[in-house]
Amino acid sequence: MQEAYKIGNAQSIGSYQIQSSYFASRYDDSRCLAVLADGTADHINGRRCAVLAAEACMHQFKNIPERSEVSVFFESLAAKIVRDMHEIIYLGKTPYLSFSCQYFCDRELYYYSVGGNQVFLFDGSEYHLLKENCGRIRFERGMTAGIISHGVWEALNEKEMISYLIKREHPYDKAQKMIMGVKEKNRKIAGNAAVIVVEGCL
Repeated sequence: MQEAYKIGNAQSIGSYQIQSSYFASRYDDSRCLAVLADGTADHINGRRCAVLAAEACMHQFKNIPERSEVSVFFESLAAKIVRDMHEIIYLGKTPYLSFSCQYFCDRELYYYSVGGNQVFLFDGSEYHLLKENCGRIRFERGMTAGIISHGVWEALNEKEMISYLIKREHPYDKAQKMIMGVKEKNRKIAGNAAVIVVEGCL
């Protein structure tokens, strides 16, 4: 049986000492969830926050509700992640986390994003940034969606992103080449750069 989704990811630590971004994905025959969290700090707590956020989403994969309730579900989950960050990691200090997720089901893409990440959709010719915090959009076969951290969108412009996405390659290869493109910019103060790419196959 052909896969319903193909997923790729890549990351670079940049000039940081600690990798503060974390991504995860999970899918079954008809649904897919992709998550990218970035602790946005060169500190072990940044990584802990990112890991906590991504793993909380993976743990809740089977509990994602039907269409009309997906956005409310992710808003509630994000609030829980912030509470857990306060209690487990920050001990009362205000945390800052870039947190984005994309959920694919029945040819629909549901997305939720807060912080410095960017969520995008590529339809084969045009590159669209999904700028609202949450929303839903049609996701047909052959389309590509993804999430990029601040370190990626700061380095690569729209034309460069399209040049990677338009190639007939597995999303993993596309993601790896994006990160190589970020590294080739040779920015001395570059932070973490992470990308996750999802392609619809059926």
